[in-house]
Amino acid sequence: MNSPNLIPIVFQNEEIVIVNKRAGLASQGGVGIGRSVDLSLAEQMGQKIYLCHRLDKDTSGLLLCAKSPSGAAKWSRLIGQKSVKKEYKALCFGKAKNKKGKISFPIKEKGQTKPALTYYENEKRFNLPAPLGCDLSLVRLLLATGRTHQIRIHLAQIGLPIVGDDKYGDFKQNKAARRDLKIKRLCLCAFRLTIPLAGQENVFEIPCDFLEGTEGLESLEGGS
Repeated sequence: MNSPNLIPIVFQNEEIVIVNKRAGLASQGGVGIGRSVDLSLAEQMGQKIYLCHRLDKDTSGLLLCAKSPSGAAKWSRLIGQKSVKKEYKALCFGKAKNKKGKISFPIKEKGQTKPALTYYENEKRFNLPAPLGCDLSLVRLLLATGRTHQIRIHLAQIGLPIVGDDKYGDFKQNKAARRDLKIKRLCLCAFRLTIPLAGQENVFEIPCDFLEGTEGLESLEGGS
């Protein structure tokens, strides 16, 4: 039986390990952080682990780590060169105006305004009856840049705040979603990771955990 404290390993070889990070677990340890992927995974595997990128604490999904400093440098470089593709899904309030498109609003990061680019595709829409009485959209996203909170900011800017986002989202709608749909977390998951291995692209994919156990969504008819 697997311990609930163990971090699920999706893939590993002599150089890297890909894990499925749960929502609420920090990627990197630091002051005031009880558990984190880098420290907990190192203890679990019996060797030091190096993050190649990060996920927000409240975001779940696939995270790429390395087993050595040289491996971390190599894979961080590949991520920077866009040789690694990171795809996400988010459950959002509202209805996307277009089936697919791109969001290119700049984002302020560490006091500097930087370019940011997110591609999105509206995968499914739910028409929620009263008392919530709104549309929900399941949106698929591909990051072209990696700014802090980029997806959360960009989706909010086009009128599609992520369900459960207490920083950039809608307070009243989040409260209603907790009450009526029993959704108590940020509905954002890094569900697919495509990496180059042995001269070919390898795709790793997981189910979006924020859809598991929610009450109400399964019984609704989705609309495109």
